[in-house]
Amino acid sequence: MNLGKYIDDAVKKFKDLPYMQFYDKTYTYGDIDKQINILANALKKQGFKKGDFIHVWVQNSPETLITYYAIIKIGAVAGPINGWWKASEVEYLLNDSKGCGLIVEDQYLPIFNEIKDKCPNLKKIIEVSEKPSDGHISLADLLAEGDDTPVVSDAAPEDIAFIFYTSGTTGNPKGVLLSNKNVVADANGINAALGKDENNKNFLCFLPLFHVNAMLTCTSSMEKGHQIVLRKAFSAGEFWEVVEKFKINFWSAVPAVYQILLSDPSSQKYDLSSLEFGICGAAPLTKETMNSFQDTFGIPIVEGYGLTEGTCVSTINPRDGVRKIGSIGLALPGQEVKIFDEQGNEQPPNERGEIVIKGDNVMVGYFNKPEETAKTIINGYLHTGDIGIKDEDGYIFIVDRMKDMIIRGGENIYPKEIDNLLAGHPKISEAATVGVPDKTMGEEIKVFVVAEDDSLTEEEVIEYCKEHLAGFKVPKYVELLEEDFPRSPIGKVLKKTLREWGLKGGPKSKSTEVTVADIFGTMESRVIPEGVAGITANYGYIITGTGGGEYTVCVANDTVQVKEGIHDPNVTTTCSAKDWIAITLGKLDGMTAFTAGP
Repeated sequence: MNLGKYIDDAVKKFKDLPYMQFYDKTYTYGDIDKQINILANALKKQGFKKGDFIHVWVQNSPETLITYYAIIKIGAVAGPINGWWKASEVEYLLNDSKGCGLIVEDQYLPIFNEIKDKCPNLKKIIEVSEKPSDGHISLADLLAEGDDTPVVSDAAPEDIAFIFYTSGTTGNPKGVLLSNKNVVADANGINAALGKDENNKNFLCFLPLFHVNAMLTCTSSMEKGHQIVLRKAFSAGEFWEVVEKFKINFWSAVPAVYQILLSDPSSQKYDLSSLEFGICGAAPLTKETMNSFQDTFGIPIVEGYGLTEGTCVSTINPRDGVRKIGSIGLALPGQEVKIFDEQGNEQPPNERGEIVIKGDNVMVGYFNKPEETAKTIINGYLHTGDIGIKDEDGYIFIVDRMKDMIIRGGENIYPKEIDNLLAGHPKISEAATVGVPDKTMGEEIKVFVVAEDDSLTEEEVIEYCKEHLAGFKVPKYVELLEEDFPRSPIGKVLKKTLREWGLKGGPKSKSTEVTVADIFGTMESRVIPEGVAGITANYGYIITGTGGGEYTVCVANDTVQVKEGIHDPNVTTTCSAKDWIAITLGKLDGMTAFTAGP
């Protein structure tokens, strides 16, 4: 089956049911299908054809999914672009893929205009805006053409549907080619794994649609007739209100979201009885956060694991039956997940080895990188680079990573890219980047630097990164070394030792102007009455690290009283001092009941 037929079959079954809620707009399956067909016909009239690469640079919106599916229906390849990337990163992507078309939202034009003349393969640019730039085609005008003649996809299952760019260890992104068969297989697998044969559920989607996770979940929802409540991005400030208003049954998120939601006392104001489960992926979820969330809200968190190269999901903890905390669960139906030793032999239970995956979900390969593909897919098995074990019951546990990849809030970051960038700074002799544990984001980025010029400051390093890297790749910590890096006998930087330094030494930074004591000491005066209206509860906070402490926030009768220590809390949140300060100052979207700042 190809994706076009997958969509057509869903529309036949659920035509008049709502497929998407986007703020104040509702789209039925029939509405979305009509828009897909109109745009597919318009794209064909513009000269786009089967096999063309058409990139989509649009923030979460109905148009994002409509463009993906319209592109695929005509047999072309949809290429999402990460909305957080900077000009040089997007320029590389466009020139590497040689994409002939680009659908771009006007908010990204300042970046695009920097590189437009350096992307000679682009033939047509379609703009999502009220007033398109000169030379650009209006997406609204294409949709206004109104030719909704059904477009029947003639793509073979093996034909490419998507190209997702994912960072590589060399520093340059690699284009992951996913076929129609890959996407359909993984969509069917995740639906089978979640079980219960339930249709017409309400799914809250706030993860970016340029990620394979959100794309796959929105696609798999079609088979079940689910309604997608789509948001532009995650916001703790509206989360619980949206849950109540749209009777949300489930969502998919990264660990940082669950940690932030636990810190928000406003959940008690809303009816959350519709909630059934949450899905967590992209990075490991701590046992502490999982238990605390499940105890607080009474729903299971279902952890999954997968790679873009495996379309999205390859393992998941079952909703029913045994869910082993700390495990990434069981293989999805239709997939083999094994543990191999260095010689490619399957390991016995509880023996470490590389996690490998086989099934119809495994990518076709990396675009124009046959050698990289051959190293990654061996005898049909996708080699993940992750070290794990499988227990006697078939549950997989990740115990280490072969690669140095950092996972920050669900975003994959390769240290080599940052190292290579900083090597070009005139004041830097050498740089080495590692991940350090972080309770909210999973990992944060720390870079160790050997300076060429003693006048170099930590702030200069961070600003240089901000100028050249997407925001999520910018190091949070910088440490300027007075001596050389720890090295092996052949001169290789010992990243393992640097990770130990990152834990023991900590970053060199100026003392924080705002302290945890300041925040709790002024909380009673900063309370917004409507933010705590109707809430009666005690919230315990264990703030760890330098400057931390234990506090209880007592909420009753629209007032707040703060006490030192833990006093009969209804729920207790553990958070590092630096993250609690960041949340309160608005650097992380975590608090809705209090004003920002002390």
